[in-house]
Amino acid sequence: MPQKSFWIGLGVLAVIVIALLTLSPPYQIRGSVIEPSYPAPEVELSDSQGQAFSLKDQRGKIVLMFFGYSSCPDVCPTTLADLKQTRAYLEEDADATQVVFITLDPDRDTPEKIQAYTSLFAPDFLGLSGSMEDLEPIWKAYGVFREIDEETITAAGYLVSHSARIYLIDQEGSLRITYTFGTPPEDIAKDIQYLLDS
Repeated sequence: MPQKSFWIGLGVLAVIVIALLTLSPPYQIRGSVIEPSYPAPEVELSDSQGQAFSLKDQRGKIVLMFFGYSSCPDVCPTTLADLKQTRAYLEEDADATQVVFITLDPDRDTPEKIQAYTSLFAPDFLGLSGSMEDLEPIWKAYGVFREIDEETITAAGYLVSHSARIYLIDQEGSLRITYTFGTPPEDIAKDIQYLLDS
């Protein structure tokens, strides 16, 4: 009789576990999902070493792309610090991501300067610049807002008003998710982990 009760109890437990697994809600993406996703607009620029960078060469990694400038007093350094923290949450999976920071201020941000700036946050963060002719089609393709504010002058010079979204491009090169400024790094890391595990 005790043995029969054990097997009945085990069967009931198995049914409960299966029911809980079946009824558990699906994962909810923390950012703004792009539905349907589509191939991310190409980015082709030269890095600080004069080597050609192409977004399609990043296939197999999740790319976190942000548009800003090295003289930015607030949004850009905060975002880069958040992306550094995001990768810290990923631990051993951090190498499966690439942070790309593209300038909105090519007159001041040479390829060398923008790379030196991003390297302050992490040595493998990639900073990219180019000519206006190179950059304007990229800004347009990603819907980036940019405006020079010549009336407000700081110690670093004029300011650039700009949109502040992080773009997540998945391992297949599709634009999947965007994040507003201030999205918690842990939330971004959870989304990345979900994509890596899917």
